[in-house]
Amino acid sequence: MPMTLDLVGAAVASSLTAAVLAAPIAGRLPRGRVLVAAGSRRSSWSVRFLRRANEPALDEVATWCEQVARSLRSGSSLTTAVADGAATESTMSRLIVPVARAVNRGDSLVTALDATDVDPVSAAGLAFTVLRSCARFGGPAAAPLERAAAALRARDAVAAEQRAQSAQAQLSARVLTLVPIALLAILTTTDAKVRAALGTPAGAAVVLLGAVLNGAGALWMRRIIGRPQ
Repeated sequence: MPMTLDLVGAAVASSLTAAVLAAPIAGRLPRGRVLVAAGSRRSSWSVRFLRRANEPALDEVATWCEQVARSLRSGSSLTTAVADGAATESTMSRLIVPVARAVNRGDSLVTALDATDVDPVSAAGLAFTVLRSCARFGGPAAAPLERAAAALRARDAVAAEQRAQSAQAQLSARVLTLVPIALLAILTTTDAKVRAALGTPAGAAVVLLGAVLNGAGALWMRRIIGRPQ
């Protein structure tokens, strides 16, 4: 029985290793953005999560801004260029269609843009901020949209670099999480003594503790590595 418990303990030790080895990563990788602050309400978290999931990608917003800028440089007004942008196949058209409909109903472009619910810190939020400023204060709008597109492409390049730099850490985190599970599965399949030990209250408690620690280590590593900012 002591030998069997030692084998089960090896799986738990691997779980502990996954949590302990995650600590050095904290000093080397940038933290990802947290979707919601620690004290936020659950409803607020759900709204922000769904909004983030439906946000257009950086390159899609940049491409859309460039298309609108080209339309402006060809002689179209800002209202017409935005309406033309609503007819594109870009993901941004989902956000622009309500604006175009409001303008067709007689609202001003500024009013239609102000009524659109877009996260101001997102890529689409930057595009809408530029459009609102141009619509409210006038002046040439093509150059600001082109600069916004350039900023979004630069941000996308930084995010791609962060993903590349953190790929090894993410792979290591997955391995450290899956190795204890695989080890326990192999031992359970190949060793009758391990199966017998797992059937005891002590063995089940040890495995449960290992699973909790392994899950905590996985969440900790995911939080440390984070996501590109």
